[in-house]
Amino acid sequence: GGSAGWLTAGVLAAAHGPNTGPGVGITLVESPDVKPIGVGEGTWPSMRDTLRKMGLSESEFITECDASFKQGSRFSRWVTGAEDDFYYHPFVAPMGFGQVDVAALWRARYGDRPFADVASYQPRLCEQGRAPKQPGTPEFAAVANYAYHLDAGKFGQYLQGFCTGKLGVRHVLDHVQGVSPADNGDIAAVRTANHGEVEGDLFIDCTGAAALLLGRHYGVPLVSRRDTLFCDTALALQVPYARDDSPIASHTASTAQAAGWIWDIGLPTRRGVGYVYSSAHTTDEAAEAALRRYVTDTGGSPDLAGAPRKISFDPGHREIFWHRNCVAIGISAGFIEPLEASALALIELSAAMISD
Repeated sequence: GGSAGWLTAGVLAAAHGPNTGPGVGITLVESPDVKPIGVGEGTWPSMRDTLRKMGLSESEFITECDASFKQGSRFSRWVTGAEDDFYYHPFVAPMGFGQVDVAALWRARYGDRPFADVASYQPRLCEQGRAPKQPGTPEFAAVANYAYHLDAGKFGQYLQGFCTGKLGVRHVLDHVQGVSPADNGDIAAVRTANHGEVEGDLFIDCTGAAALLLGRHYGVPLVSRRDTLFCDTALALQVPYARDDSPIASHTASTAQAAGWIWDIGLPTRRGVGYVYSSAHTTDEAAEAALRRYVTDTGGSPDLAGAPRKISFDPGHREIFWHRNCVAIGISAGFIEPLEASALALIELSAAMISD
């Protein structure tokens, strides 16, 4: 279930599912007891092509998933910590990219100005709070390259309805209790509490950190990367806007902190704000205090945001992602800190590889 399961099911069903020539049967088994993490709210521009290939309506997706435009990331206070210490990673490629060495020209002539300001117009769009397209621009088409910010919980629900209603995906709402192996070592079926055995030829493990199939059944270990990736904890808040007409940032804000960094994602109805940090370098209490200070400094009310949700993770990846007839996608394959909104993008890319 969740974003990993439904995105994967949608990508495969659009290309190979019951409503296509190949007519492959696709079943998604989802536990009613396990809730998705639901805080992966930033995407890459690749998401536009993924949704287009699935046959979704962009305007419907934006409405149903509380989505907004994302034109890149603004990294603040990562070098000196001063107010004017920030730079952009825009989604529009540098002008002249592929023809000339843009970086060398920038260093030689404009080294006192941020590279993105010299090589791209998109940081100005973000600073001015402008959109990457007009209302009349065709769906999924861009004037300036863009991705989305979205409500991850609503996204999973929306994909569920679309995949089952339009793409022919079978949805089994049940808890997986175990695995039935085949004589050759493959997985023959997963055993569920109320639906018996669900058989299949290929099993895609989208069970998150539990990794029920690749990790628990096959024993493929998680390779820890704590030696280089120190962040292992996040505190997440949903912050209401001060006013109904408060501006919506069309970029992800990433602000460095003493033991990690804070993300700030603007949706149409609220902001998603969270502190990703190393538990070896600060305490939960100090991290929450820093998070609430940030919310106050950026015009929000920490009191209205409620208690933060704590998410712990082990930074690393499975030793292998595909074993016999089982392949892991999403957190079951591994997780690293979401500095470049890589979680949903890795799901998209993995699903596309399997589909191809």
